[in-house]
Amino acid sequence: MHRPTQAAAAPGGLLARRRVKQLLQHAIVSGGIPAGTRLVQSSIARELAVGTRQVRDALRELAAEGFVRLDARGAAVVHELCWSDLEDLYQIRMLLEPLATARAASLASRESVIHAVELLAAMESETDAERWAGYNSSFHRVIDESGNSPRLLAILENLRELSARYIRHSVLAVPDRARQANAEHEEIVRAVIARDPGAAADAMLRHLDGTLSALNVRQLGADQGGAPAAGRRPRGRGRPNGGACVRGL
Repeated sequence: MHRPTQAAAAPGGLLARRRVKQLLQHAIVSGGIPAGTRLVQSSIARELAVGTRQVRDALRELAAEGFVRLDARGAAVVHELCWSDLEDLYQIRMLLEPLATARAASLASRESVIHAVELLAAMESETDAERWAGYNSSFHRVIDESGNSPRLLAILENLRELSARYIRHSVLAVPDRARQANAEHEEIVRAVIARDPGAAADAMLRHLDGTLSALNVRQLGADQGGAPAAGRRPRGRGRPNGGACVRGL
């Protein structure tokens, strides 16, 4: 009698773990849980009405994906991206996402292209940085999905989610960044519509480099304790403070 009860409970525990992970991941990505926040398992379990085991397992998965870090005692803290971490994320994206975009130029369906155009129109009329960042994430997801490579999509989804909470900062750091990004997005869409893989890959590479440059500007301003200085790069291969972690970047 005892074993069937455990087997029956297993699916419920799995669903609870997935729900906890999804809720925490969304809160971290959206900025609802700031970098550096300590996540208390018992408090989360009580608030979400689940067991501490499900919370512990969800936190382990989030740690494996880079969203939180676990100390020697197993306590979880929302990961604070170092500048070097963020730069690494974008360098990897600049290697892989142009490939996905080139594939999209060859394989994208009419429905996917229409969806991308709709998201582009939404970004061009959006003035709120938070909502713009949400449309931006959806736009990149549509392009990546159109590449029809589940493995590549999974990798890019993780990289994009890890960097998503800082996209808004790039928009706020450089007042004209949203307009520039919209123009870059339009270049990507035009290349996909033209079925030109090379142009699509080049357009995505320029776009990602532009976003990283904007984040660079934002970080330089934070390091100097003043307003960002457009067009200037941090010292040391673009890694201010020797790659020290900066909360909220």
